[in-house]
Amino acid sequence: MSGPIQSADRALRILQVVADHRQPLSLLEVSQLVGLHASTTYRLLATLRDRGFVEQESAGGRYRVGIQAFRVGSAFLAAADLRDRLRPVLATLAAHSRETANLVILHETEAVYIDHIVGVNIAKLFTQIGQRVPLHCTAVGKVLLAYAPDPEGLLRRLRLRRFTPYTMTTATALRRALATVRAAGCAVDREEHELGVACVAGPVWDAAGRVVAAVGISGPSARVLPRLAQMQRHVRAAATAASRLMGASAAVARPGGAEALGEGGGQDGRQMTRRHPHG
Repeated sequence: MSGPIQSADRALRILQVVADHRQPLSLLEVSQLVGLHASTTYRLLATLRDRGFVEQESAGGRYRVGIQAFRVGSAFLAAADLRDRLRPVLATLAAHSRETANLVILHETEAVYIDHIVGVNIAKLFTQIGQRVPLHCTAVGKVLLAYAPDPEGLLRRLRLRRFTPYTMTTATALRRALATVRAAGCAVDREEHELGVACVAGPVWDAAGRVVAAVGISGPSARVLPRLAQMQRHVRAAATAASRLMGASAAVARPGGAEALGEGGGQDGRQMTRRHPHG
């Protein structure tokens, strides 16, 4: 281990040592506990301090955990709470759809899978916990983008990369898709991120009226798309149930009434015209 990797490892060891002790630690104590020279420990502590991961009581004083470490831990706890609360909803969705049910949150400009339950029809696993996917070409991503606090600001930060012939790569097409998502209460990915894979997703609202996650299903397009209306009903029901568990009112949790049949497409937003094989 050398270079940046070694420095990162040492910094994380220091952060762990500081976090493991209830009382603030001196530079010498931290240095002895991690087994590093005092000058090296000081430089790493200074970086952690400047980034807010540790705090120093005063100039030359003792070190304790900083607010940034708390924020990282809080983010983990929030995701863990979501998983615990919504796992029964995922189980029901997987059972009814017979496809893999996913729970996904927004992180910066990507969607991150935090839980899934594999469906009985699974032949290949299309998602992994911890996997990050783009917002513009996935069902879960379009849901999180459509209901973000500032969708337009977030959209401007995205790189609309093409993954398949059906990926939307213009902001105009994506804006139309997001409007359809909001009207329908769910989003569809028709092979926009990966050929042969289709997904349906809906928003999870909390008590404050914010969308905190997306819940959905993924499976082979040959199996999902011929049953799209049925899959949308399952996903909408799951999104409503998940929202109620998160404290959303019945009015907020209720999905849109229109069927989300038109937000997929190629770079100009047209629906896919290729015939999909039936499963």
